[in-house]
Amino acid sequence: MRSLQTILFALFISLVLSACQGSSSSESTETASNPDQETIVSNDGETTGDTNDSGAPADSGSQDNSGNGSTEETTDPTPTPVAPPASNETTTPTPAPTPAPSTGTDTQAPVEESTPVTEEESAPVTEETVARGAPELVSATISGEDVLLSWINANSDPDGGYDVWIDDLDMGTDRTVSTSSVITGLDLSVRHCFKIESRYVEASEFYVSNEMCTEAQAGTNAAPTISGSPSTNVDVGTAYSFTPAANDEDGDDLSFSVVNLPSWASFNSTTGAVSGTPGAQDVGDYNNIRISVSDGSDEASLAAFSITVNTVEVAATTGSMALRWSAPSTRTDGTPLSLSDIDGYSIYVGTTQSNLQMHVDVNAGDITSYTIDNLALGTYYVAISAYDQSGRASALSNVVTKSVN
Repeated sequence: MRSLQTILFALFISLVLSACQGSSSSESTETASNPDQETIVSNDGETTGDTNDSGAPADSGSQDNSGNGSTEETTDPTPTPVAPPASNETTTPTPAPTPAPSTGTDTQAPVEESTPVTEEESAPVTEETVARGAPELVSATISGEDVLLSWINANSDPDGGYDVWIDDLDMGTDRTVSTSSVITGLDLSVRHCFKIESRYVEASEFYVSNEMCTEAQAGTNAAPTISGSPSTNVDVGTAYSFTPAANDEDGDDLSFSVVNLPSWASFNSTTGAVSGTPGAQDVGDYNNIRISVSDGSDEASLAAFSITVNTVEVAATTGSMALRWSAPSTRTDGTPLSLSDIDGYSIYVGTTQSNLQMHVDVNAGDITSYTIDNLALGTYYVAISAYDQSGRASALSNVVTKSVN
């Protein structure tokens, strides 16, 4: 009877373990795999339980109230399920298995956020892949009156070439396929800024480079110019005048100077003009006359020249009239007249015979000739009268004609 009960109890335990295997298979496996533990089944009143290392039971199946450790014989034919091992059972934990990757959404480890990858970046690189982008402007330098630009392009060569931007203006006329350009015709006295545009025409994409600027340049002064052909001769009594032509590209104010200016001439420092009228005393040569012009920074000079003052024969405009006569020897009554009685002579001159309006007195009785100077050129009529010491005058002599030329 006791053997049959033991068999039935063991069968019941097997069924219970089989039913609980889904939820406690790990624990059962752990217990089964532990060589230091052993399952003891009570048979014919013996104790069922775990034994310790010494082989003694870890806990009695049932104890009386006196604590003497004796066991009672089980009389109930109904098998009683064996309780799970007590909490004081000694077990050896096995390492926790590595969790399999979760495919659900209930519990999931946080995923580190990453930068989104664009379609272009993730696309595989093939021979047809075209890298498009802006060039890099490397230098913008001034050379004389030009600006030299140089750039590099780490991307694919643009099928539409490059455009030069000047002061934020797209200069389409400067389009080039080279990576350098010479810019001419700019006013370098002001600041200019440059950019380069890559023109990917087929893709309708255009990229602009960094900007580089040139500083305003101090203007180079242009020296003034002076020209002209002065006359090198002048006659006495004739006015002389010469004004040179001068110009300055920068529009600077000009001033003039002169060296070896003739004494008879004057000079205008604003216009550079030389003028004057030489007299008979100025006849001669005046050499190495030099006129210069200055814009305050630079100077230019006209070629040195000379002026010769010529003597001029002036046609006479006046003349002299020489007269000779014979002294009277008698008076009107026939009595003799000595030279000592004559006190002088009166000469009458006129342009017509009936108008002898000019009178010259010769206060000497012994003179029988006289010259009249500074007469205008022409023909004159002349008559003479004598007077004595008492003031009595004779009649006019005959009238003669005299030419002054």
